[in-house]
This record gives sequence, C-alpha cells and structure tokens, in this order.
Amino acid sequence: MLKLGILASSLLLASNLAQAQDAVQKSEKAFAAFEKLFGVTKGKRRNHTKGFCIEGQFSPADPAILKYSLSPIFRGSSNFVGRVSHKGGKNKTPDNKYGLYGLAFELTTADGDAHIINMNTEHFFPVATPEAFTELLIAKATSKEAVKAFAANSPRLRAYKAYHGKLDKSLRPYEGATYNSINSFYLVNEKGERTAVRWSFVPSGNQGLQLEPKEDFLLENMKANLTAGNVSWDMVITLANEGDVIDNPSVLWTGDHTRITAARLTVTSAMTETDGQCDEINYDPLVLTDGFEPSEDPLLEARSLIYAIGVGKRLSEKE
Repeated sequence: MLKLGILASSLLLASNLAQAQDAVQKSEKAFAAFEKLFGVTKGKRRNHTKGFCIEGQFSPADPAILKYSLSPIFRGSSNFVGRVSHKGGKNKTPDNKYGLYGLAFELTTADGDAHIINMNTEHFFPVATPEAFTELLIAKATSKEAVKAFAANSPRLRAYKAYHGKLDKSLRPYEGATYNSINSFYLVNEKGERTAVRWSFVPSGNQGLQLEPKEDFLLENMKANLTAGNVSWDMVITLANEGDVIDNPSVLWTGDHTRITAARLTVTSAMTETDGQCDEINYDPLVLTDGFEPSEDPLLEARSLIYAIGVGKRLSEKE
C-alpha cells in the first residue's frame, strides 16, 4: 500500500509538472505573438506599451461588501501605485485618437499586504481560452485575411466586434474612462462562502478633456484635472446571478444584478514612468489578498504567466 501511495503521489506530481510546463510553453508562444504583432520597444511592456504612472489612495465605501469578503482592502485605506495606458504595443500611439485603455494598480494595505487589480475599457474579451488568444494574435500579425478566417470560425470574436463596434468612439482621457475586470473572481467571506463577481471602475466626478487634444497630451490633461479637483473612480462590484458564466471572459453578464459601490480609488499625483514607481511593477492579476480568489477562467493563469515572462525580459533590457 505504501508503494502504491508513493506511486500515486509521483504520478500526480509528474502530471502537475507536465501541466505547468505546458502552460509556460503556451504563454511563451503568446508572448512571442505579441512581439510579432507589435514589434519590440526594448525596456517597455509588449502590450499597453504607452502609459504613465499614477499614485494615491484606495478607500472603502459601502460596508455591505463586508458580507461577501474579508479582504483588508475593504476594511481600511490602502496606498496604491498604478498605471494608465493605451492597449497595444506601440510606444507612439497618438493620444488624440480614440483607443482602448488599461488601468492597473498595486494596493498596499496598512499591514503591508499587496493586492493587484488590472482592467481594460473593453466590456468582455474576444476569445475564451489562452489557445484561441494566441491564435488571434498570430492571425493579426499575419494579415487581415487571416483575421477574417479566424473570425469565420469564432462566434465569440464576431460577438465582440459587433458589440464593441457600437460603443461611443468619442475621445476621452484616461480619467474619463470606465474600466472593467473582464475576468471573474470570487469574493470569500469569514465563513468561507464564495461569491462570483466582476467589477468596474467608474469615474466619480467631472473628469473630461481639459486641454486641446494633441498627439501626446493625456498626462498633462490628468494633471490639469488634478489641479481642478479630484480624479477618482468608484469600484462597482457586480455579484453573479445564478446561470452567469464564470469561467469565460468572452461572455457578457446581462440583465439585472446586485451591485455594490465597494470603494473609491483617488489619484493624488500623476507622472512619467521615469519619474514614477510603476514601471517595474508586474501587474499580475493573481496577486490577491485573503478574501479574494481567482475563478476557473483559464485566461487568468495565462495572463499571469505572460506578464511574468514580460517583466523579466523588459527589465533585463534596461540593464
């Protein structure tokens, strides 16, 4: 019996190791696809390449969230170091044209716990799996015809294009955009009960265009809004309904949901990556405090691995 137990453990370890190696290989393939699609700006992120740093505080709002999560980020104020950015791997993307944005930040609680939140202005993802994501990147890097061929066999990409194609394409600054988690997570309370959620960060005030749009003006625009008043977002958490798809980020949750304005993210300063602290941070979406858990969404692990590969490469390029 002992030998059988050792054999079973060895097989499980080998299986887990094989799965881990497979996941890393797939992530390396996806990272290479980013470089093929966008090229390489040495020392910079391969996606969301253009951006700048922000700093400030994250403060709890509605105590109703404590019913669902024991996380310390909802029990006291935290400092954050974050980054706002354009989606895509071009370092010279113009600020005066409509684009998709990203918002990521690392919270540090009063007790020194770290928690990372990473979001996009998209409402949902165009594919459901890491494999499909890599295939889409390769198709984009190949030709428009390759993307059309991919879309012909991808109802999720067609749904993504149809939905996002109808959204307002008016120019807005980073601080005037709403950011969405896209992936699902679980909140965990003190009883160990889990609640599936997604969230959005919604602008809390009048955070529009202050300056005449130019090719590179968004940092100065945020500074102007900071001078005029607060730049902040409310964290609006959406609780899953029975029947909502938890493990597929390409499926939008629709209909009425319970929503809780759980916290507010307030920016106190904005600066270039050279002057700030955000450049060296790896905004890994799986760095979570107690009271949060990742869902079964396979793209969460893929994003974490791709980011890990990316941070190692770009920081080595700075040496």
